Formats: sequence, structure tokens, C-alpha cells
Amino acid sequence: MKSSVFKYFTITSIVLISCSVKNDEVLIPKNILSKEETIKIITDCYLAEGASGINVKTVNGQNIDSVYLFNPLKDNNCQKAKFDSSILFYSKHPLILKQIYNDVLEQLNKTGAKGKL
Repeated sequence: MKSSVFKYFTITSIVLISCSVKNDEVLIPKNILSKEETIKIITDCYLAEGASGINVKTVNGQNIDSVYLFNPLKDNNCQKAKFDSSILFYSKHPLILKQIYNDVLEQLNKTGAKGKL
């Protein structure tokens, strides 16, 4: 009986402690994009993706790849490996990632981009 009470208390304590960790307490390593940089790049990715679908049907097949030449990583001076590492890092911190995507949605709404992510 004592061991199950101890196990229950231990598990409950671990859950409560892990849930009480705030986003501000997570130290972002230097090799990871800041939240602001990540928001900018993800926003640009969604805008580029949306723009690439505009009037593509009216372009002949030979010119299709040069109609919209957006590269959000290059435009933001970011290497793909750093972006991938940053997304992996933030995916391990879902509360921060959720805030990043909320800010991305807010930025898209400001630009007039409509729709859901």
C-alpha cells in the first residue's frame, strides 16, 4: 500500500513540475534560430507557398519554375540545416512552438493572407 501511494505521489509530482515549466525558462542555444527569426521564416514560407499557386494555370510549362522565385531561407540568410535544427528544437518545446505558430498566424493576418495553417 505504501509503495503505491509513493508511486502515485512521485508520478503526480513529476507531472506537476513538468507542467509548471514556463517558456521563458527554456534556454535557446546559440545555434538555434531565435523565436523572432523562426516566426519570420515560417511566415515567409507560408506566403511563398500561397503565392506559388497564384495564376500558375495561365503560365506555359516552360516558364512555370521561374514565375515565382521565392526562397524564404535564402531571403532570411538562413541555412536549411539551421532551420531544420531549430524546428526540431522547438518541437521538443511544444508550448514555445505553439506560441511561434500563433505569432505566424497573427503575421499572416496582418498581411491579409486568409485561411488556416
